[in-house]
Amino acid sequence: MHRQLLSGILFVFAIAAVEPASAADMPVKKRSESQQTQQKDNWSGGQLGGSNGTSSVNNNFVEPGAYVCPTAFPFGVSCFESPFSFSGHPLSYTVGPFLGYRWQFGNTVFGVEGDWSWKKGENTALVNLPAVCFTPACFDYRADTKYGSVKQTWDASLRLRYGWLVTPSTLLYGTAGVAFGEISGSFSYLGVLHTLSGTPVPVDTVGSTATASGSWSDTRVGGTVGAGIETAVWAGWKARVEYRYTDYGSYTKSVAVNTVCVAVTGCSAPSSRATIDLRESFHTVRVGLGFDF
Repeated sequence: MHRQLLSGILFVFAIAAVEPASAADMPVKKRSESQQTQQKDNWSGGQLGGSNGTSSVNNNFVEPGAYVCPTAFPFGVSCFESPFSFSGHPLSYTVGPFLGYRWQFGNTVFGVEGDWSWKKGENTALVNLPAVCFTPACFDYRADTKYGSVKQTWDASLRLRYGWLVTPSTLLYGTAGVAFGEISGSFSYLGVLHTLSGTPVPVDTVGSTATASGSWSDTRVGGTVGAGIETAVWAGWKARVEYRYTDYGSYTKSVAVNTVCVAVTGCSAPSSRATIDLRESFHTVRVGLGFDF
């Protein structure tokens, strides 16, 4: 019995010693070219994900001047508008989904992608402007109060992507395309003519007035361009960091001005509309995570 057990153990050790040598002598089966390509080609296909980050909004608001002028002081000669403008670069948190498709050709990756993001970047200004004097002693003058606001909310884009694989799992890319965004705003104006008369203490008498109030909300179309880096983090998932600049260009909005003339001061060519010049753009840095499908 012990002899049979010893013989069995010696047989097992003999097989274990011979097997590695036999395996070393066997030819290694080379992987086919298609198998190698399939292992490297993990960038073709669809991708669905989400991103969040920070958006720096550029809001520029210029209202050259709504006005009201007394009868004795014609506009453009002795009566002028009171310019009103403001700008700002508020920071806003931004978050939203993206969906795209990519094709890999060797070390280059080409794709299309769409995204949508929420943000809130708003600027406002309320100004009681210095009195506009029509006479040297300011016995006739105008008091102006103006308010404006402009806000960028959601934005979206449809873009092309083109990148280079610096490693099989890391992509450097550029992106550009068309952008869409909601921009809203408002403007209000109150202009009041005054005249001082009487002795020994002049009495301030209120004369003609001009008022304006309006708001708007538009979907603007512009362009966007940027760059980023994307890398595989685990099977089927890729993380990215991306910077983009988006510009909606310059445009104007118009708000009606209502003038009420009274005999004390009268009216000289009152303004009928206030024209607001706007220029909107933003910078965004996003961090995202996408799933390949």
